[in-house]
Amino acid sequence: MLEVGAAESNPEFDWRRALNWPRSIQAAWWWGIMAAGVLVLQLLFSSQVLFPPRWQEAFSEPFDRFATWALQNRRSDDPHELFTLFFNPISDAIRWGLDSVEAVLLWFPWFVLPVMAFLFIARSRRWLDACVAAAALVYPGLVGLWEVTVETLALMLMAVLISVAIGIPLGVAAAFRPRFESAIKPVLDAMQTIPAPVYFVPMVMFFGIGAVPATLATVIYALPPLVRLTTVGIRQVPVASVDASEMFGASSRQTLLKVQLPMAMPTILTGVTQTIMMALGIVVLATLLAAGGLGQEIMDTLLQRRMGRGIAAGLAIVAIALVLDRLGRAAASTDKATAPSRRTVLIAIGGVVALTVIGKLAGISGFPELWDTKIFDPIDNGVTWVRDNLSWLTRGVTNIVVSWFYVPIRDLLTDSTAWPVVVFAATWATWRLGGWKLALFTASAVSFIGLIGMWEDTLDTFTQVVAAVVVSLAVAIPLGIWSGRNKRVEAVLSPILDALQTIPSLVYIIPAVTIFTLGVVPGIIASVLYAMVPGVRITALGIRQVPTESIEASQTFGATPMQTMLGVRIPLAATTIMAAINQVIMMVLAMVIIAGLVGGGGLGFQVVSAVKNSEVGHGFAVGLAIVIMAIILDRSTQSIADRLRPPTGHH
Repeated sequence: MLEVGAAESNPEFDWRRALNWPRSIQAAWWWGIMAAGVLVLQLLFSSQVLFPPRWQEAFSEPFDRFATWALQNRRSDDPHELFTLFFNPISDAIRWGLDSVEAVLLWFPWFVLPVMAFLFIARSRRWLDACVAAAALVYPGLVGLWEVTVETLALMLMAVLISVAIGIPLGVAAAFRPRFESAIKPVLDAMQTIPAPVYFVPMVMFFGIGAVPATLATVIYALPPLVRLTTVGIRQVPVASVDASEMFGASSRQTLLKVQLPMAMPTILTGVTQTIMMALGIVVLATLLAAGGLGQEIMDTLLQRRMGRGIAAGLAIVAIALVLDRLGRAAASTDKATAPSRRTVLIAIGGVVALTVIGKLAGISGFPELWDTKIFDPIDNGVTWVRDNLSWLTRGVTNIVVSWFYVPIRDLLTDSTAWPVVVFAATWATWRLGGWKLALFTASAVSFIGLIGMWEDTLDTFTQVVAAVVVSLAVAIPLGIWSGRNKRVEAVLSPILDALQTIPSLVYIIPAVTIFTLGVVPGIIASVLYAMVPGVRITALGIRQVPTESIEASQTFGATPMQTMLGVRIPLAATTIMAAINQVIMMVLAMVIIAGLVGGGGLGFQVVSAVKNSEVGHGFAVGLAIVIMAIILDRSTQSIADRLRPPTGHH
């Protein structure tokens, strides 16, 4: 993905020239070739609109045969050694861990868990964090979601612990062995690019359904940022500190444990936080594997279209993420100056034991029934009122989006345009943007999508992605520029953006479904709300990082604020703004599955269908189509960013 960085000042930088727009005769010649190629191919292949799926069965059949073999051997009385010696022990260990953690958490009287979280975090004297974590643990009980929250907490805790146990050693190894890093980098890229539900297909094949495959899928999806940031953290440790440790006779292991890991801990903690947030995002979708917990609650609210109950469950998931994040920060605290004395620790342990004994003797276990999700019913009533009283507006928006944009473009690509034209146009565009290597990859990859039978669904999804990206950028770029120029605007937007990024995306798709009914519109709305967040933040970052001297020079020559914005700020922040566009595209692609759950069709619906029907071969084909689309769009936006990057050489 694109890296965010400030564009360096260059008063002679011409952003129009950097864009390489077709103003010269040579550029016009290439555009003429493109138009001629499209016209000729359309005339020659006008009767061949859809790509002939020559490899559809050949691609899917081996996966399906292997899935059938795996299912038979996993369930038979005499399973294969692959299961008895590898998959079954892993499944049993994770199942034991999940059951044990959940049983222990439910065994304690409900009030002991918030107290334990408070004391553990307070030992580092982070009093505010301790209070927030304790309150977050109380919240699910107040709204009647205590047991399902504990179930989800156990799943996330196991997933995060496994991710830490695997991710930190891999990150350390990559930091010291560049060849190893080069070997795992494409694997990590694939793990982050493939939509999380695609992992569900092989998980079902090897582990069945339930919390175990959901835990493993969560680990696979959430692991890459921890590995990457651990590597970065180790490498950023000052060489002088490492040399000083070695001069005093420390071994490589001692230097790692006593110097490098402690100094890299802030960066590693950032990786742990990112892992928690990514695990949070997949918990809801894990209901496709019958994982239960809060994810099932949210899925039920989607079926019932109860926004209030969805918010209640979504906030409970946010509470879990918040608690795990604060506990992780406290566990990594190594400041001896703030560490409690042994006496204080013993008193705290004694207090927890006493509270537990008192609670058990009093027969207190689960959270008392005080309220339930009905306290959020006013939200449901408000959404229903909007649906009933503003239907004239919602129907109008739906007609505009569907009838004027989505259906015409989808039909143009799938019913009118010959498939060689699409391949040629995509190849030509990527060649102009990124050169012959990207063009060659695009031609082969797009053709491969057609050969495995994903042509029509991919074009359908591409149309939805374009719609969501256009709307997201229309909102995010102006807000980002405004936020980057005005700290008050940034302060107002910050909590809103935090909420949109933290609350599971399936929660805010509920009002969209209720108001606009099932279809592509709710999926586009949810994609916009989810994807605009990085767009706003990264754009604001780019605007803020424009060198002050460039702005002052513009003002000295009498430029108005608008001229300074259009002629200096935006051109010099163009690379960073392009990074924002890149991230918006990636976030929209991540929402493809959510859109499929609410009637969006395309590849998202095909993934959901493959998981529910255990169609392994079809699931891999859909996953590959999404990954190919993501890679092409990502590399194309990177190429545009490279063109926009100002020259840094000296004259």
